[in-house]
Amino acid sequence: MRGVRRSVSGTMPGFQRMDRPRPQRNRIHLDLCVPHDEAAGRIDAALAAGGRLVSERRAPAFWILADAEGNEACVTTWQGRD
Repeated sequence: MRGVRRSVSGTMPGFQRMDRPRPQRNRIHLDLCVPHDEAAGRIDAALAAGGRLVSERRAPAFWILADAEGNEACVTTWQGRD
């Protein structure tokens, strides 16, 4: 998966360059890759904490969520990838 690096101690964050600035969006966007059987529980927890579902168009590959301020993050799985 692009942006993820494995190390002896586990998973480390990776960084990707943006093609252009997007001032209307959050500066950091997290993709949280989880086992496919944990995705629904993670999404439910985010919604219970006040988040909202922005899009599930690409599910089960990923769901886009946002917090109360509109900052987006994705819950991703390996399923449904091209």
